[in-house]
Amino acid sequence: MKKSVILFIMVGLLCVIGCKKEDKPLRQEENHIQDHPDKKVAQSIPKITEESVIQFTEDYYDFKEIKKGEVVTHVFKFTNIGKRPLLISEVRPSCGCTTPKYTTEPVYPGKKGEVTVTFDSSNFKDEVFKTVAVSGNFETKIIKFKAKVN
Repeated sequence: MKKSVILFIMVGLLCVIGCKKEDKPLRQEENHIQDHPDKKVAQSIPKITEESVIQFTEDYYDFKEIKKGEVVTHVFKFTNIGKRPLLISEVRPSCGCTTPKYTTEPVYPGKKGEVTVTFDSSNFKDEVFKTVAVSGNFETKIIKFKAKVN
């Protein structure tokens, strides 16, 4: 019984002494991989905004004049001009009148993808300006469109 108590106390002390780490600030590129066992891997991982860069061929589109109730679609094309595969995690329109579809698989450096925007003009009259936020492992981009609803 005494041996097991002494053993238990020694193991507890070893845990306390062994787990005490020196608090030092992490390098910026290690912030999201704090405890990665391979420090070379942790050092080689760039910040998320350096992973990939999305570049749209156009970030604004004018549907011109459309009739009230008409549903129109436009495809915004983009290229990954970064060094890592690009992955879109969310495409968020400014209102429910806009339905987005987008490339869901990784877009490798130099390759292209698309964000398709469908606008339902049923509830609008006159000029309409809308935005769509495109987010992922890159700096969020805003694409815009307008229409003159008659």
